[in-house]
Amino acid sequence: MTNDFDKIVDECIDRLNRGEGLEACLADYPRYVEQLEPLLRAMLQTRKAYSFVPSASAKRAARQRFNVALEKLEQRRQEKKPLFTRVFAQPVAWATVAAMLLILVGGYFGLRPLLYPVGPVLYPVEPVPNSEGNFVFLMSDDVNAIGDFDSLNVSVSKVGLLLGGESGQWVEFETEVKEVDLTLLQGDKAQEIWRGNVPEGQYTKVFIYVTDVRGVLKETGQTVEVKLPSQKLHISKSFQVTADTVTSFTYDLTVIAAGSPQSGIKYILKPQVDQSGADHKPSEDKEKGRKQ
Repeated sequence: MTNDFDKIVDECIDRLNRGEGLEACLADYPRYVEQLEPLLRAMLQTRKAYSFVPSASAKRAARQRFNVALEKLEQRRQEKKPLFTRVFAQPVAWATVAAMLLILVGGYFGLRPLLYPVGPVLYPVEPVPNSEGNFVFLMSDDVNAIGDFDSLNVSVSKVGLLLGGESGQWVEFETEVKEVDLTLLQGDKAQEIWRGNVPEGQYTKVFIYVTDVRGVLKETGQTVEVKLPSQKLHISKSFQVTADTVTSFTYDLTVIAAGSPQSGIKYILKPQVDQSGADHKPSEDKEKGRKQ
């Protein structure tokens, strides 16, 4: 802003020296009238008083008057700035504040281990699959509108489990089976998509990350859009995992039809909380329907 103002002052002085009026200069810069007017009037008075070729001492006196007016203008400009801006414009103030911040940040991180002790890490973010693991994840379908489909393929990229308690730790793993056809998993049938070890504890939520849903209608053979409430489907279901037992969690999905034949039927895929849960041991039929 200072550089711009200095340029405006120089331009106005040149215009006045060429014979233009003071009011014309001020009219072109209405934002700077308050600052410009006293400076330009001082210049005009000086020029009028010394219309002849001034002596060196006269030039110095005129220059001093101009500098005094410029200093007063700068002082008024500083007084209009907020206190915070005036204080932090000083290099010394910045150095003091920076030193205080370093002390506060260093003190915080120095005391943090004492104030907030970090508990042990329970498990890596992505557990490694293990055929002898303590946790099995299965998917199934609850019968609603699944009878309308010749095939309904759901692509799942990964699963997330939320540990309860103070840790609030997420355990996520990529599924070994990337796609399941829900038309083959009706009733008691389920499909295992991951097996491995997860941390012991009480879990409260289960997420599945769905990347694609492709449905083909049985009656027409047409591919239809099946909508998802979200790309990350979740249910709140509490279950326990221990090291000495194998916990099987079945995540049940269901496809429902909305609308009418006249307005058009839309299909929605969503989790079925009531039919989902842990330690649902497969029956003989379910075991036959499971795909390794």
